[in-house]
Amino acid sequence: NSFNCYLSLRCKGVYRGRLHPYLAEVAVHLQTFVGCDTVLSDDNDISLTLNNQVAISEATYCTRTPDASSEQERNARLHLKRSIQRCVYRLFLLPSVENLLSQFIDAAKKKVVSETTANSKKNQSNHLKVDKDKATDDVEKIREFIDSMQELILEGCEDDLISISQRRDFAALKDDCDNTKRDELFREAVREQVEIEVYVPLRSTISKHLVYAWLNDDVEMKHKTKALSKKPQSFFRIHPEHRSPSEWKSVSTILKEGVGRSTLPCVKLRAIVDAAKEITKLDSEERSYVPEESFFDGKVVTKTKALGADDFLPIFIFCFVRADIERPSALCALLQTMCDPALLNGETGYYLASFYAAMT
Repeated sequence: NSFNCYLSLRCKGVYRGRLHPYLAEVAVHLQTFVGCDTVLSDDNDISLTLNNQVAISEATYCTRTPDASSEQERNARLHLKRSIQRCVYRLFLLPSVENLLSQFIDAAKKKVVSETTANSKKNQSNHLKVDKDKATDDVEKIREFIDSMQELILEGCEDDLISISQRRDFAALKDDCDNTKRDELFREAVREQVEIEVYVPLRSTISKHLVYAWLNDDVEMKHKTKALSKKPQSFFRIHPEHRSPSEWKSVSTILKEGVGRSTLPCVKLRAIVDAAKEITKLDSEERSYVPEESFFDGKVVTKTKALGADDFLPIFIFCFVRADIERPSALCALLQTMCDPALLNGETGYYLASFYAAMT
């Protein structure tokens, strides 16, 4: 906590005080200290890139080009998202918002600690037991606070966010007629920054609460995944036509790195969606094409069968087992509770339900 406060103060100093001449050098040493080594990307580029990340981001596990028509559009989207996050970050530097957030975080920590202490006194065994319903209620209250802050920023700062998006720097970013893509990016960026401000200081408290509540479930799940980890694809009833020669390694990597090792719930949820989409992409690439005519006929026509919902779930279960995610029951409870309500009825909600089905 002390180190987290120290880093927070140093970051705030960039906006509140005069910049010291050696600030960039201090930043490099801090990144190295926390395990984020900063290196030059190449001889002609003086920009800094992360070499070894501890907090996993999409850039770490996504090896494919995102759904964008060009590299310029992808870069414009990324830079616009970061610009919005910086704008939101500066809102949290306002004294009134800072005090409100500090009071909420302190109250949330005290509530969880008091409940944990009460449970430890009631429990006579060496293992702490936490009621699942109470743990979920506590996390829901945190999510509701995050939801409120998110909606307040999206509504109150809409004109400012639109003004930022209209800069020439982001001209390559293509949008539809009703600005759906733009608004989705606004929501994603604001949600991510609000979670950084609210969830990260409470992460340790929330994690311990959920881990203790779902401890027995995760012990049982660990034995199940260990027994299934060496089973072939046929054991999971994956259709022969959809069995992967690479054993869906890229999908398992996304689940392991993006879901298992990332920090923010919103990033974990995006990784679940990325993993699901990777299944479709990989299946299309690796499919064994059956020629309908021989090469002697001068033409070869390949036939493909689309991946259906009945084919998807067995593959997703196989990838979930191979990913070997730590404490998946507690993790799933976290994601189901912390998910942005606006996303539950879309593809995020659908694939989150698939993740839960794969686990159970």
